[in-house]
Parts: sequence; C-alpha cells; structure tokens
Amino acid sequence: MSRAVNIIIIEQDPDTQAVIRQAAEAAGNVIVIAETDSLIYGYELVRQNQPQMVFVDLREDTAKTLEIVEKISTYFKDTMIVVSGKIIDLETTMACMQAGAREFIPRPVQLEAVTDVFNKHSGVLSVDTDGDKTGRIITVFSNKGGLGKTTIATNLALELSEMVKQPVALVDLNLQLGDITTFLDITPKQTIVDIAKNIGRVDAAYLESSLAEFKYGDSRVFVLADPLHVEDAEEVTAEQINTVLTVLKATFPYVIIDTTTSFDSKTLTALDLADNILLVSMVNLPCVRSSQRVLSLFNRLGYDDQKIKLVLNRYIPDEEITIEDVEDTLSKEVYWKIPNNYQIVMTSINRGIPMAALENSQSIKKNFSDLAKLLSGVVKPKETQEPVQLKEKTDSKSLLSSLFQKNK
Repeated sequence: MSRAVNIIIIEQDPDTQAVIRQAAEAAGNVIVIAETDSLIYGYELVRQNQPQMVFVDLREDTAKTLEIVEKISTYFKDTMIVVSGKIIDLETTMACMQAGAREFIPRPVQLEAVTDVFNKHSGVLSVDTDGDKTGRIITVFSNKGGLGKTTIATNLALELSEMVKQPVALVDLNLQLGDITTFLDITPKQTIVDIAKNIGRVDAAYLESSLAEFKYGDSRVFVLADPLHVEDAEEVTAEQINTVLTVLKATFPYVIIDTTTSFDSKTLTALDLADNILLVSMVNLPCVRSSQRVLSLFNRLGYDDQKIKLVLNRYIPDEEITIEDVEDTLSKEVYWKIPNNYQIVMTSINRGIPMAALENSQSIKKNFSDLAKLLSGVVKPKETQEPVQLKEKTDSKSLLSSLFQKNK
C-alpha cells in the first residue's frame, strides 16, 4: 500500500520553488507540506514534520548549508536530501554527498531534473512500512514526590529491553535530585550536563559512547544520568533536552524518562515529546486530588487522552476507596495497577539491583513484564491484569464526589 510523499522546500529562489511545486503537482503522489528560505527555520520544519524528502539550495555560505544537511541526515535518517547548486564540480558534489545528500541537481533547476528525482525515488519513499522506524518515548510523571516514579521507570526500561532483545534508553530528568544511578548502582561516564555542553556533536554514536550501560540478564539499559551537582541543573536548557531526546528516539526502540515533579519547561519538553505519559498516582485522597489537577492541565495543553495512562502504584485491594471511585472522580480509566511490594522495592533500592534479581520477586516482575507488553502492543488491554472485583459500595464515592469536581 502506498502513501503520499511529503516534501519540504528550503530554497531562496522563488522560481526554483515554483519549479519544484510544479513537478510535485505533476507527480500526483508528492505533496509540498512546507516552504521557507531560511536554513534554520527549514531545519525546524524538518524536525517537526519529518518528511520523506527535503530540497535544499547550496548557498554562498556553503559550510552553513552542509551543516544543516548533515544535521538532517544524522537526526532524520529516513528523510532523503536533495541539494541544488550552481557549482557542479566533483569536490562540491562529493562534499554534499558526504554530508548526507542523496541527489545533487545543477542550477538553474529544471522541471525535468526534479521530475527525474521523483520518478527515481518516490516509489520507495511512498511504500508504507510495517511500523514507525523511530522509537517511542514513555515519560513517567507525577506532581507529587514519593510515589515510585523512579522505581517504575527503571524496572519498566529493564523489562522492555528484555522483551524486544535490544538496548533501551533511560533518562533521568530529575536534574536536581535524580536517583536512577543510585537505584542501579552505576557510575556514569558523563551526565546530561556534559552532553549539553557538546550539543553540536550529539548524534547516535556520541550518545551511545557517553551513556552509562547497565546489564542484567537479557536486559541492556543505557542511562543518561542527572548532573553531579545540584547547581549544574541550570546549565541544561529545554532546547538541549529536545535535541537529545530526538536523537535517542531515533537510536533506541524505547526511551523511558523519569521526570521531576514540577511543571518547568524541561519537564514539559519531555511530556510534549512523549508518545505515552504514565501518570503515577495512589489510591488516597491527596493523590486523587493531585491527579485531577494534572489531568486538567494535560487537557489544557491539548494532549490526546489516549496518550495519558493512569497508573496506580502500591495498590492494595479492598481499600476503602475503590478503583471505580477513582475512575469516576477523574473521568479516567485506570490503565495499570502495581501491587504494594514495599519490602522487595526497598531491598532492591538499598542493594542497587533490579527487583527481578531478588528472591520472591516473580509476582512484581511479572507485573512489570505485563505492563511492558501492554505498552508495546504485544497484548491488548484486559488481557493482562484480572478485572477488578468491586466491593459493595460504601460512602467513599460520596466523599470523593464532595471533594472533587469531575474532569470534563
């Protein structure tokens, strides 16, 4: 089954823009989704839309053009780059190809030359793949501390890696008080501050060589650690985090992010880029109130409801407040329940080893394994956890209803 080929034009000359548009219209299955004469804005358009093809004109500042071409080629490997230039000597053509261009068209650009490019490549570019080649970002969030975000992020990353038989990235975005390296008892080679200082060098190879690797059984997790010093957190910007996460997503099948509890620009970047947000809560009044406020904010931010997955940690059956009460109050279905395993969790943290490495941890390991399968689509909802057996109704629902207004 074929799809339309989306292209972006980064071109200063209006006549050349018109020629490319004309060729696209004649091709039938090629759509121009954006045009600009700015290299910097053009790169941003590519980052946002990830088209199948991009046209770039080779400017007097050749080095700047080649830098943009190389960035597109590095970060968006599925985008084919076509460069056009007045100079068509072998040295210039080779420089463009080495930067990542697949085609070089001499100027002035002719309709036939653009049509030839479409005919040569659109057949391959328009074929639907079995799935997105880029990875998925799963951000674990709660605006209350002490709910087990880091435990969930760490063990989920390990289970996903074991499931897909590939390395998974684990990012500590609690930039002032991160705990992932403590939980796994590892010493990072570099932290996110070091990566930020070398943001111009960031690509897949650089990140893989800079991250701390943790292995357990069939699991391999590459950790991007939080800063060594609290004050260093201010050196990291939301824009740098955006770049790093984009490269990680293009490199790893899954990127798991452990966040801070605040809604700063860095956390919002991780939430915006996430394919799924695991909103961690517990079955008690303060946590339900907190979750309601978070869901309200997510709604104002325009997040798709399916993107947000409500996860109840330290769940104990037969509590006074039922799952039905929580779902009714939040107008949100509970996606997953993690049972209360305080002793196993604390032993795991204190020893700096995964929970799966402990005796009597089969139940909690299976819980995380089933969560990984559900998030990855290996199994469908309701095929993992048993449906909740609701108790006879008490006055807990009326208590919740009196305290909270439902999210609409």
